[in-house]
Amino acid sequence: MATGSVAEAVQFSTFKRASSSPVWDRVRSWWIPTSAEQLAQAEAALLKVVPREVQILDVPAGPDGHYIHTLRVKADAAAAGAAHTGGLAPVVLIHGYFMGSASWAHSLAPLAEAGHEVLAVDWPGWGLSSRPDFPLGQGPEACEGFFVEQIEDWRKSLGLGRMVLLGHSFGGYFAACYAMKYPQHVENLILASPVGMGEKQPGSRFSDPEKRKELPLWQRALVSVAESMWEARFTPMGVVKGLGPFGSRLTGWYVDRRFENVRAAGTMEADKEATQNYLTHLGAQPGGSEYCLGELLEFGVWARLPIAKRLAEKMKALGEQHRVPPMTILYGEADWMDAATGVWLAGELAGTGCASASSEPGPEVIRVQGAGHQLFLDNPRAFNAAVRRALGIGPPSVDGLYHQILPC
Repeated sequence: MATGSVAEAVQFSTFKRASSSPVWDRVRSWWIPTSAEQLAQAEAALLKVVPREVQILDVPAGPDGHYIHTLRVKADAAAAGAAHTGGLAPVVLIHGYFMGSASWAHSLAPLAEAGHEVLAVDWPGWGLSSRPDFPLGQGPEACEGFFVEQIEDWRKSLGLGRMVLLGHSFGGYFAACYAMKYPQHVENLILASPVGMGEKQPGSRFSDPEKRKELPLWQRALVSVAESMWEARFTPMGVVKGLGPFGSRLTGWYVDRRFENVRAAGTMEADKEATQNYLTHLGAQPGGSEYCLGELLEFGVWARLPIAKRLAEKMKALGEQHRVPPMTILYGEADWMDAATGVWLAGELAGTGCASASSEPGPEVIRVQGAGHQLFLDNPRAFNAAVRRALGIGPPSVDGLYHQILPC
């Protein structure tokens, strides 16, 4: 369960956000029924299921008093001692789009029980983190740098050495960017259904003007409006905020539709109402790094600067002289992310330093059963088992949980 530091964290966060116009704050609070305190309460509701103490920290990151909201669960002492007398590297969880640190609630204790301290963050400029100036309109390189340098400042504030970086979706994108810039601080890299890996593919009715002509007129008009909104940096959170007191209906519709099958299958463990409430308050918070959506991805969800080739080139060059962090890429059994690029990347890296003369394990690609893109929510039991495999615990495949697509 969460510690009593919730109230202190909320007070600190509220103080840091008190720089906007008082008039706008009153209008906003009237139309959008949320606050940092309500988001913290929604977070606490999700964390009730964690059977270990969860420390809540606002860790300094960057200048001007900014901070990254962080959940910390200490490692199981017995497991950590049995595994490594010097202690294991902490596992740092970086959430994906429209999620937050508490979304990992059902993974915090299982990973800590594997002997690792676990740290889950709200992105800088997101959730209960502060709102540093976001480089809106400055291109993907500036956006990547915003996240990478904030994470590096956060690492320094905590005095961490090497970290196991586990990023989901956009979090996987940022984890990969961090690993390219600061590989010396990455013990392992785990990418869970990462976004932005592959090159733009031709023939999509969303991205190909000629193919779009095949759509009925009303669909073409709808796609054109959606594309214009995308390029104008409208976001799903902006819709939640714009709907004001009706924003919860949108998140409720999403939770109902998106998790219907896994709830019916009994693999989803998170409470439906608590999840909806958390997402509602996440989406309704003041804007910030949510605008990374259009900065990093083109309409049609293609990366403006695809990750896989860049990561392969960086790690190959690194492997000639230095240690290459072991890498595991996870995909859900019913994932809308294409695993082919992850398989390609792992194949490209199979001959680098991480899989040659060194003792480091080679890259793996693992399919998590009973899960889609939101692996850690769809089937946390299988997801946690697959992550433990990535941490060096467990066989390559386990029936009913996960199976290895590509061995090293």
